[in-house]
Amino acid sequence: MTEEEKRKAPVEEPQEVDPDAVDAEEPIEAIPVDDEEVAEGEENIALKGKKAIIKTVEKTAVTRRGRRDESPGEWVPRTQLGHMVKSGKIKTFSDAIRTGLPIREPQIADHFFGDSLSDEVLKVNMVQRMTDSGRRTRFSITVVVGNGDGYVGLGSSKGKEVGPSIKKAIDNAKLNMVELIRGCGSWECGCMQPHTLPYRVEGKAGSTVITLRPAPQGVGLAVGDVSKKILKLAGIKDAWGFSKGQTKTTVNNAKAVMDALHKITQMKVQESSRVELAHLSGATGVSTIEQEKEEERR
Repeated sequence: MTEEEKRKAPVEEPQEVDPDAVDAEEPIEAIPVDDEEVAEGEENIALKGKKAIIKTVEKTAVTRRGRRDESPGEWVPRTQLGHMVKSGKIKTFSDAIRTGLPIREPQIADHFFGDSLSDEVLKVNMVQRMTDSGRRTRFSITVVVGNGDGYVGLGSSKGKEVGPSIKKAIDNAKLNMVELIRGCGSWECGCMQPHTLPYRVEGKAGSTVITLRPAPQGVGLAVGDVSKKILKLAGIKDAWGFSKGQTKTTVNNAKAVMDALHKITQMKVQESSRVELAHLSGATGVSTIEQEKEEERR
């Protein structure tokens, strides 16, 4: 076989290989090169080497990183709390919070709440910077997540695309969810139903200061737009709100509201007084989001 025929000889193209049909641990056979071929020239060696590479790719087509045994919808816990939740040792999200272990997997919230969780985007901020290669655009997303029945969380993220950034912000919000204490703290009501805040709280973030006070039934959420979205997902039906500082800053406004709600759980109240005032921690079984959907259907 002359050198021209070797150059014109067609090289077989690799065919698509089914990853399940290939054993990644199978040893790859080496293609030996004779001394005569070395004497004939480098082109013959290159031709054989190309065939060897093709054969190697076909046999090692499934040696990519990743776990093939996991289906896309399967949750594999990676933390101690995650293993306890999936094994059934922890029955509720409230018990998961009381363990004192950090929540580092958003699937924990999905496991307990499922489809009852609702999310709302509070702010989409686009940031641009000039570089030598041109403008670089990034997005900053702030999202609130809640079940409308005593659990709410705030999360934020940054990224080059809006869609993945929103998904990441929702996951971060699930990691920051808090359990609220609700009651009837208004002296004008006295119904002893968990429809409002149990007492007056104040939260601060930056220059923004938000004060939330209990309100009687029927008042509704007399607060700002950002506070209304958060309190609605938290399951609070009636409240009065007062704000100071630069309230136009949506992120600080939302953080101040979450700081105020977090202080409700930090307030120390005697157990006898808590029972007497009918303070309820966590879920009541009635979601404000589901009530709104039923009213819209009617």
